[in-house]
Amino acid sequence: MFVFYNVYDGKMKGDRKVKRLTVLLLFFLLASLLSGCGGKKPAGSESSATAVEVVTVTKTDMNKFFNTSGKIEAAGKATIAPKVTGRVAAVNVKLGDQVEKGQVLFQIEAKDAYNQLTQSRATLGMSQVSYDTAVQALKDAQSNYDRYKALFESGAVSNNDLEQAETKLVNAQLSLEQCRQQMNKDQATLDIAQDNYYDYSVTAPIAGLVGEVNVENGEMVNSQKDAAVIVNIDTVKVEASVPESVVNTIKPGSKVTVTIASLNKSVEGTVTAVAPKTDATTMGYPVEVTIANPDGEIKPGMTVKIDLFTGALQKIIAVPVDAVIEQDGQHIVYIVEDGKAKEVYVETGVSNDSRIEITKGLEEGQSVIVQGNRLLSDGQQVKAVTRQEGGSK
Repeated sequence: MFVFYNVYDGKMKGDRKVKRLTVLLLFFLLASLLSGCGGKKPAGSESSATAVEVVTVTKTDMNKFFNTSGKIEAAGKATIAPKVTGRVAAVNVKLGDQVEKGQVLFQIEAKDAYNQLTQSRATLGMSQVSYDTAVQALKDAQSNYDRYKALFESGAVSNNDLEQAETKLVNAQLSLEQCRQQMNKDQATLDIAQDNYYDYSVTAPIAGLVGEVNVENGEMVNSQKDAAVIVNIDTVKVEASVPESVVNTIKPGSKVTVTIASLNKSVEGTVTAVAPKTDATTMGYPVEVTIANPDGEIKPGMTVKIDLFTGALQKIIAVPVDAVIEQDGQHIVYIVEDGKAKEVYVETGVSNDSRIEITKGLEEGQSVIVQGNRLLSDGQQVKAVTRQEGGSK
């Protein structure tokens, strides 16, 4: 019994190994069959074609633009320096403050100027009294002369008495004129003293924002030092330089698109001036564009891009800019022919943000690939989807 058990056990182990090997062979055979049924389809089948988006080439009209750049400047700017020399008594504004025209920015000590003003007022006052006295004296002299003239005509007084009365009248007239001239002189002196006193209060010549404050309390200032800068940015401007080839196509009053990258927005501007001569530095023609800035978010110094309208082209072949690929200094597009991408070399003309003119290489009716073209190769199988109007640009 013991011997029989060992033999039987060895036989059973051998049978199990055979069964395991058989199962493994069947498994690999089945996997191979399944792999053959679900593998890649032959080249050229629909599932291997690359999906691309196409547009049909047609003739169209296209606006021409000259793209340039510049920096924002305040439309109104005033640099302020005091007219007098003195010590700053008070600074009334700080950087960024909104100020009105005539508002006092800082005060300079003005004791001497005030004393001179007070003295000038007193002198004018005395001149006024003298003038008023002379006016009354003339009235009296005129009345006296008229009385003596009537008496002379009636024979009651002599000619000598009349002449004396006339002399007094003339002297009163001369005295009044002298008083008038002195009063005018004293008034002029007072005006000068008044202006001089006002100069010690440095005011804003325009309304706007305080762009710079360069003085402090107790500091000595004079006319040689710029003390403050006021900028008005309710309207801002930008100056661009354009070449002679386009300057005559740009007209004052025309609207332009101004793109401000730092604000991630575009606004409308207006051409307000076109220079009649070139700038000696840039050798271009300066063009000024103004922009309404009611919220004040466009700040001086911001860099902008300007699209200046220079005319329109009619009945040309133009395609979306995404369709054209620059390669080794040349331009190519891919068109679809017989379900395959075909590489075509083209020559380009003017362009704008969305379209580019094709002057050679394309014909009406061809299907140009505009999306999915960057990774294509010539002859590659493609599946074209026509771009719908209003689709992605």
